[in-house]
Amino acid sequence: MASIHFSMESFPVFQEQEGEWKSQKTVEILGLRFPCHFAPDPAALCNYVKNFQTRSEDVFVVSYPKSGTTWVGEILWQLYNNGEVSSVDLSERVPFLEYSTKPNVSQPDLETLPSPRIIKTHLSYDVIPKGESESTRCKYVYVARNPKDVAVSKYKFVNSIPRCGYTGPWEFYAKLFIDGKVSYSRWNDHVIGWWQHKDEAKVLFLKYEDLKKDLASKIRDIARFLEINATEETICQIAEQCTFKGMQKNKESFSALAGVTDGPKLLRKGEIGDWKNYFTSDLNERFENEVMDKLTGTGLEFDFGK
Repeated sequence: MASIHFSMESFPVFQEQEGEWKSQKTVEILGLRFPCHFAPDPAALCNYVKNFQTRSEDVFVVSYPKSGTTWVGEILWQLYNNGEVSSVDLSERVPFLEYSTKPNVSQPDLETLPSPRIIKTHLSYDVIPKGESESTRCKYVYVARNPKDVAVSKYKFVNSIPRCGYTGPWEFYAKLFIDGKVSYSRWNDHVIGWWQHKDEAKVLFLKYEDLKKDLASKIRDIARFLEINATEETICQIAEQCTFKGMQKNKESFSALAGVTDGPKLLRKGEIGDWKNYFTSDLNERFENEVMDKLTGTGLEFDFGK
């Protein structure tokens, strides 16, 4: 599999190629691969992330892509708003950090938002903004999902956006995913990097599959972590509204492209185990050896569905 490398000063751009198949074009910033359309000016995004000033009331909703950031972002917003359901696009209510330097994006300026700010991001633990004093140290809600379902969901998502430039079949994408040649690099590094900080007071580590099994219980955990005094009635209400079926009723507020109502959506299936419809036995073996094996000794385990 050849790698096409484009020079862009200190921000290398990559596009993998195998025959006529081409990967999504990515640019390396702060040690992570970002989709090029996120960062038309890589230096601007790099500087923005490095110099972003956190506040103690901030809450970052973090994940590796296609692991539940939209879902958890909506849960947090409803917790802070007493169970309200809004038709306003989630990007307006929970803006995406990585879009802050992207032109023509209709999301609010993070610098001028009142506290508490709920901010979505896919950044790794090493590079995410952190406060230097008690007055600027914020909280992070991280959600992880089993990598087999993540890989399928990422493939479906990238394939639905022509401007990403991806032209290959699922098998090609699976190879790229295992090798970390996709947006936000290796799943292993991202998830393990956050897992290593799961016991810190400012970090809440959640699993997508646990949210699916008992959403109300996890909403209680989130409320306690954020010190929100939500009533049991409100928690149950949010749990009902934030099921996949409940969010589908308001699906127009979950656009993948801020301000583009007819663009690709962030809600697809929301299932555990959909990967079994795509993985061959050979691919599953490679995932076990090259992805799951990296979790050995960490204590981190996942539910892959029945």
